[in-house]
Amino acid sequence: MKEIVTLRLDNEVDLMLAHKRAMRLCEMTGMSIIAQTNIATAISEVARGAMEHGRSPELILAIDQEGVKKVLKAIVRDGVDFITKSTEAMAYARKLSHDLEIIKMAPAYRVILKYPLAFGGTYTDMRIKSFVEYFKNEPPLSPYDELKKKNILLHELSEQLRQSEHEYRNLADTLPIMMFSTNEWGVITYGNRWFHEYLGNIPKDLAYVSWQSFIHEKDYSRFCSEFAKILTKKTGAEGQFRFLQAQSGNFLWHIISIVPNKNEKGQLMGWMGFIVNNNEQKMAEQTARYNEQLRQVQKQLYQNQEDLERKIVDLNRSNYELEQFAHIASHDLQEPLRKIFYNADVLEKRYGAALDSGGVRMLNSMVGAAGRMKELIKDLLTYSQLNQQTLSFEKISLNEVLDSVLKDFETTIAAKSATVSIDPLPSISGNFNRIRQLFANLISNALKYVKPDVHPIITVTADTHDDVVSIRVKDNGIGFLPEYKERIFGLFERLHSRNEFPGTGIGLAICKRIVEMHNGSIDAESVPGEYAEFHISLPLNNDLTHEGR
Repeated sequence: MKEIVTLRLDNEVDLMLAHKRAMRLCEMTGMSIIAQTNIATAISEVARGAMEHGRSPELILAIDQEGVKKVLKAIVRDGVDFITKSTEAMAYARKLSHDLEIIKMAPAYRVILKYPLAFGGTYTDMRIKSFVEYFKNEPPLSPYDELKKKNILLHELSEQLRQSEHEYRNLADTLPIMMFSTNEWGVITYGNRWFHEYLGNIPKDLAYVSWQSFIHEKDYSRFCSEFAKILTKKTGAEGQFRFLQAQSGNFLWHIISIVPNKNEKGQLMGWMGFIVNNNEQKMAEQTARYNEQLRQVQKQLYQNQEDLERKIVDLNRSNYELEQFAHIASHDLQEPLRKIFYNADVLEKRYGAALDSGGVRMLNSMVGAAGRMKELIKDLLTYSQLNQQTLSFEKISLNEVLDSVLKDFETTIAAKSATVSIDPLPSISGNFNRIRQLFANLISNALKYVKPDVHPIITVTADTHDDVVSIRVKDNGIGFLPEYKERIFGLFERLHSRNEFPGTGIGLAICKRIVEMHNGSIDAESVPGEYAEFHISLPLNNDLTHEGR
């Protein structure tokens, strides 16, 4: 889909702008005046409903390819459900629109109006690009429109400055030198901690008059001469001067180096300044050494950037390999297991009577090993799917989740004469199936890891504070040693042999991943031989869909 123009819908004037731009785009695509009016009116109705019942709606006008046809699309979207409350507007827009699609799904509720374009083959990428350029360079329709465009540009510039400042702060505050950066006009936009602490009130810009109170009077004329070229010639500069230390009132020798900060196209974005203390040894050899250190810092930054890019490539490759593994685990690895089970079943039925006790043991051992392999593949597949999956959150009752879990374990609970006590639990925003899997694993462990002569006692308690629910799942099982507190949540971590307690060692790793995907946390405590207690902290509200990574 090629976006032509995007418009925030804040007030009535924006509705007028939306109507006019819709009319203009329809006109540019060769639609009749009647079609232009119908389309613009339908868009205006949906936009008005979004403004009245939404939070921060926006309108997108675009051209999209659907099969062999091209269509004009108008998309009105918001982070809240404005559609349900705009029934009249939706009904009226539907009458005027050829095709109206409604998507009610957090975090983006959308109404999509589609209009087929005649002679779709004539709308080449070049022509669509001309539409984009037209609206990008379109003269303001009103003083408000001009003000809004400038305000949007101001926000974009502000965000760029904020990101630059964040990058400078992380880098510069860790280095034992003074560092600062400026914009392209030479105004100082950032200084690191050493810069502020040493100078106190920092200079305003790169103009040498701003530095007069910070430079020794005997060095000032030389400072002016050497640094006058920075703004005029847009180049760097370097020199040694005595700077006033605000705390002590003394002037100390420093090397100052100012270099242009250019983007990959060679365009000047501003300047970066480095000020290094060389008061103790002011000699040419040591000055060269300080400059070399600065170059090494810059080289290390470039090296770190390359390392980061390589790690991103490795991560993408790992994700691809994980997807391939999931495919193999779900298909290729399970097929031999199905044959083993089938052949073992046939072997037992046809030749079971002819097998001696040793043969029966071997057959049972083979089936048991295949069963453990099947369980391991299933758990690995579950864990790998969690790392790729996108979860849709909805309002779910934790009590309903646990009721569903307990129904699955009715037979085991009865067989072991277990007692399960569950406090009233709140509702949260989450994924029902995954939260159910979380508690199923914990309840299963509580029923499994008990001494043979002990009846399991399981309690689930909770308290809510600051929009977070803290849940405790406690049992009277065999527990674990304190040193295993963190390890038990790792993959394949088993504290007991399979002869004592069956399992794959993946269940708690799955639990941890599910909790993390719900923006929560999980830990555990235990007294060996007495109990194990798992602490789960979950937010009551998760507004965004979580994508597994």
